[in-house]
Amino acid sequence: MAYRAKNIATEQIDGSFKEQYKRLYDYAHELLDKNPGSTVKANYWFRWSIFERYGGELLTAVGRDGNEEMLPIAYCVVEVENKESWRWFLELLIDDLRGAKICSSFTFISDQQKGLLHAIDELLPRVDQRFCVRHMYANFRKKYPGKNLKRLMWRATTATHPQTWEMEMRNIRALNEDAYKHLIVIPPRHWSRSRFLERAKCDTLVNNMSEGFNSVLLSTRSKPIITLLEEIRFYLMQRWAKKRSSISSFTGPICPKILSRFRKESHLTKNWIPSWSGNKLFEVRHMSNNGEKFVVNIDDSTCTCRTWMLTGIPCCHSLAAMKFLNIDGEQYIDSCYMKSTYLETYSSIIYPINGANMWNITSYPDVSPPHKRILSGRPKRKRRLEQWEMRKDESRMKKYGLRKRCGICRQEGHNRSRCPSATQAGPVHQTQPQASATPSTQQSEIAHQTQPQASAGPSTQASAGPSTQA
Repeated sequence: MAYRAKNIATEQIDGSFKEQYKRLYDYAHELLDKNPGSTVKANYWFRWSIFERYGGELLTAVGRDGNEEMLPIAYCVVEVENKESWRWFLELLIDDLRGAKICSSFTFISDQQKGLLHAIDELLPRVDQRFCVRHMYANFRKKYPGKNLKRLMWRATTATHPQTWEMEMRNIRALNEDAYKHLIVIPPRHWSRSRFLERAKCDTLVNNMSEGFNSVLLSTRSKPIITLLEEIRFYLMQRWAKKRSSISSFTGPICPKILSRFRKESHLTKNWIPSWSGNKLFEVRHMSNNGEKFVVNIDDSTCTCRTWMLTGIPCCHSLAAMKFLNIDGEQYIDSCYMKSTYLETYSSIIYPINGANMWNITSYPDVSPPHKRILSGRPKRKRRLEQWEMRKDESRMKKYGLRKRCGICRQEGHNRSRCPSATQAGPVHQTQPQASATPSTQQSEIAHQTQPQASAGPSTQASAGPSTQA
């Protein structure tokens, strides 16, 4: 009864699942009427579907604006995630972004989803692709765990020039030959900054922008199809309006987060000594390490560390040379981080639409909900966490991959307050002064001492078991 009552109340608030499918074409007509130039399509090969009652997958394309914040570009709902659905979504995305010639200059970063890589290779054969290193490491550590391997892998990932990457890979090989073979078969242009192309002006290694957008839609994904799409559109409409109004608070021509990164690099110039060669050519060396040295050419906006070319923001080496010549380094920040570019990004308006009672009735046939394959078990709403992301109790893994250990016995699965060694040592220490007691008193004390020790065994095993399995 409670389940049916909840469904009735939810249907009155969010709308009917079946009835909203019938009005998909009416909703699409209203969107195009109020927002001309948008792309709204319904494909019968990939029927519209939603997560909770009829299943489905939400595909999104999220960019990065001039202030390094998420910029949702496109989204769609498909029946299943595979190569065909990704291809259909990418074809529409490429058309909206003015064709394959322009899209070939973009950089795509993904979690290597099902069918996505093959669809990108077919539609944009020579496009620059990156893999999310966080998901890549999640697969790596299943076979090769350990703090040292993790540290070396991330060093190889964040290396900005090939020589450092090769050195870190040699260190991995010396530590674990199989781990080295696992990484070397993956082309470094997909996961290491040392091989990233310089035209993207972005050195990001993870797709946190997509994860952030998905977290915004966590409660939305269980709602009927039109309610789901409307809440996404409403969120984007408000976000665009807030971004346009926030531009007035920017002081100066550079976006705030980029200016903060620039100031951090400028602060590091105290550790570098520039040596002038001629014109605007410098040799910059570290004040404490004679072997670390880079060549800076201000006219060409280059530094052999490649950080300046990868990010579009002058590195600490180039800024040290600029300070030597009294040059303002802000003038060499790439134009994509300027306030004017940010204003142009959010200049378009997502217009509001009327309610369902004001929509025109179209002549298209009604869309029926797809058949959902019901699997055993309770349906899962949240993303499946990796082992080190679980932090619900003391026996779970911390985020950086180490188990919590007891401070007394150094064992896993409990802390100091629940340590069996501390429980055993306490009563014995208290009974030592009573060594001269009568035999009957000693027997009662021994019985009293062995009782908590006997109960401590199963309780310790019960708490240690799940932590070991986790």
